[in-house]
Parts: sequence; structure tokens; C-alpha cells
Amino acid sequence: MKLQRAIPPTVILLVLSVGMFGSVEAKTVEAGDATASWNGTGVIDDLGFGERVFAGTMTGTMFIRHPEGSGHALIHAAKIDCQAIIRFSEDREETQTALCIMTAHEGKDVAHAELRCTGKKDECKGQFTFTWGSGGFKGITGSTPFVGGINIEQKKDGRIYGYAAWPKLMYSLP
Repeated sequence: MKLQRAIPPTVILLVLSVGMFGSVEAKTVEAGDATASWNGTGVIDDLGFGERVFAGTMTGTMFIRHPEGSGHALIHAAKIDCQAIIRFSEDREETQTALCIMTAHEGKDVAHAELRCTGKKDECKGQFTFTWGSGGFKGITGSTPFVGGINIEQKKDGRIYGYAAWPKLMYSLP
């Protein structure tokens, strides 16, 4: 008899908990292929033996080509700003890290990410991991493949430039 009285409240509690927690699942966004060219300004130190260190900012525009049928404009742009201390070599692989801010829709949507890659100055492959965001990117998470490269423009002025690519840019939103 006690078991029969306990069943309805247990079923109600189970249904309520599934309703409250079942909708927490994140939505994966497959944004498409993204590319950027960027310029960097900072300080370049020559370490010798073909190795250098750059400390400064890198800024550019990310262009995202959305997949057909995604409901978005065919090409979308976002500003990207990164802070980095990068050690790069002509012939030895190094691990690089940068902290980046991606801003879209006239500053209304902002995503923060950490870039980590391994390679030489001409090509560095790794991951671009979203850590948090605001506006349309509020609650953004996920990691997406990244590849990039660096060229030194003027050692004296601390200027560099390069490219970045995110084949199949993906992230999750709540």
C-alpha cells in the first residue's frame, strides 16, 4: 500500500526533472570554412639560430563561408583580435598560444577563444577553443581545428603578418 502511494509522486518528480534538465543540451553550430589574414604589431627579439620571439597583438578579419542551406548569408565577417607571445623557428616545431576575441554583428556578439597550435613559422596546426561569449555567443563552447602561418615584415618595427584558417568552423551554444 505504501509503495502504491509512493509511485505517483516518484513519476511526477521524474517527469519534472526530465523536463527541467532535458533541454540543457547544447546546439552544435557548423558555421562553415573560415579564413583570415592578419597584421601583428609588437616587439620581435632575435634569439639566434633562426629563432625569434614576437610579443604583441594580431588583428584581422575572419571571413566565414557558410555551408549551402544553412539559412545564413553565404559569406559572413567577424573581427578577430589576439594577444600572443610567440616563439617561432625556421626549422624547429614550437607550440604557440594566443588569446583571441572574435567580434561579429557590429560588436553585438563577442566570443573569446584560446588558440593553441604546433609547428614552424610557415605552418602551425592545432585547435581554436571557445571559452566564453556574450550576445549571440553567450555560453559558447567547443573546439575547432586551426591552421596558421607567420611572416616577418619588419624586424625593427616589430611588425608581422600571416594567415589563419578554420576548416569546418564549429562551436556549441546552449
